[in-house]
Amino acid sequence: MWGGRFDKPPADVARAFTRSFPVDRRMYREDIVASRAHAAMLGRQEIIPVGSANALVDALDALLTDLDQTGGPPLTADDEDVHSYVERELTARIGDDGRRLHVARSRNDQVATDFRLYCKGFCLRLATAVLDLLGVLAQRADEEAETVAPGFTHLQVAQPVTLGHYFLALFEMHRRDVDNILYAYTVSDVCPLGAGALAGLAFDIDRDYVAEELCFSQVARNSLDAVSDRDFVSAVLQACATLSGHLSRWAEDLVIWASPGFGLVRFDDAFATGSSMLPQKLNPDVAELTRAKAGAIAGAAVGWQATLKGVPLSYALDMQEDKRSLFRVEDDVVAALRALTGALRTLTVNRERMAEVASLGHSTAIEIADYLTERGVPFRDAHAAVGRLVRLAEDRGVELADLEEADFVEADERLSGDVRDRLELQRAVARRTSLGGTAPARVREEAARANRWLRWQRDHVQDLTGRGLPLALRPSASAP
Repeated sequence: MWGGRFDKPPADVARAFTRSFPVDRRMYREDIVASRAHAAMLGRQEIIPVGSANALVDALDALLTDLDQTGGPPLTADDEDVHSYVERELTARIGDDGRRLHVARSRNDQVATDFRLYCKGFCLRLATAVLDLLGVLAQRADEEAETVAPGFTHLQVAQPVTLGHYFLALFEMHRRDVDNILYAYTVSDVCPLGAGALAGLAFDIDRDYVAEELCFSQVARNSLDAVSDRDFVSAVLQACATLSGHLSRWAEDLVIWASPGFGLVRFDDAFATGSSMLPQKLNPDVAELTRAKAGAIAGAAVGWQATLKGVPLSYALDMQEDKRSLFRVEDDVVAALRALTGALRTLTVNRERMAEVASLGHSTAIEIADYLTERGVPFRDAHAAVGRLVRLAEDRGVELADLEEADFVEADERLSGDVRDRLELQRAVARRTSLGGTAPARVREEAARANRWLRWQRDHVQDLTGRGLPLALRPSASAP
């Protein structure tokens, strides 16, 4: 492609170091689709003969069909990158017309366009996978709306909650992930093709036509920025880092909850592993590996940002590393997301043990403080009175409800015998009826609301897929 300037080929070690084909070959669809739009535009604008443009379009269509059938370009191909592979294949099939494709186009705006198309598709696939997880969370929240569970702070039992409320907390976390992913989609939805190497082009190109053919909602307005901008990559990686961090947090919960000391949940055999030596083991490897991959994904996001910060405008080959960063993150986050979704769907809850642990540590003590506050006692005074009762119960090795009537009255004369009724777990959670509270009635309301949001968001993502991706790049036409 650029050998005319040079007297000798690149050294083997230099070529091996700089070539990206083994990494970017997975973008063959995006490169062919973008090249097809570019070729059609060249013919429409009479920049190349219409016959040549038609030959290019037909050959690109045929190449895409062939590569889809064989699983993409062969790893054995010796090309510098996927873009040179496509151009070489075209030239082999249709001769000199294949060599006309690169007029009015630079590798700089070509790569940026291909990768933006890829990131848009990835964002929509990832959003769909997160929505699948959210569907499981909403279902499990409704199923466990009345299941009393321990609520922890500092990994100490703090208050009883309903397990459904916990699942809805995860729903909120991952709902924000969908927002982040769709924001990254929006940032990616800008067409840089036509910017050339960095300065624009002297040909009478039609950038709006190309953007429309490629389903971009807008055209990059500055040629320098068009080829140098990789903020969309940063946005996608950051969305993935946040998502994987969320997955890691509750994967850690499941690892703890499944341990013998807690015994709150049990992983299904299909989502657990055993030990090569110890026949009794049921290891939560899916959750553990999710936790591990979150660190690598966060590292990739930070590493890419560190790479990008030192690149002067407009383009340098440092930016080639964006695909290596994103493709590894894509593989890890999608695999973790799908595995953990399956683990959650099949997870067995030990409801009896949940209630037992939820009762530990005088977890309903706040009910006594609330009781006093309702009777006009300043909260800090009520807090101190209950603290004295807790200390007394601990000294005697009993629960708060087992203290004598005189003990309550001594702590505060307004504490009568009916305060014990407030200490029962189910009553304690049922009283938490404030908006966003853990009461079963609230959980069922929020689960229904979550399902309504899910239906709307699925329709929204489906609509974005239909109008935001060229037909050949939609999930029904290409592998995930």
